[in-house]
Amino acid sequence: MGEIKRTPLHALHVELGGKLVDFAGWEMPVQYPLGIM
Repeated sequence: MGEIKRTPLHALHVELGGKLVDFAGWEMPVQYPLGIM
């Protein structure tokens, strides 16, 4: 198993409080504190 990759927007997802999970080898956001807007 390789290293988990991050998108160029990773820092923004973290700053916005996104819950990040592994998805097909990428660390992707699945939920934010404010929900869907």
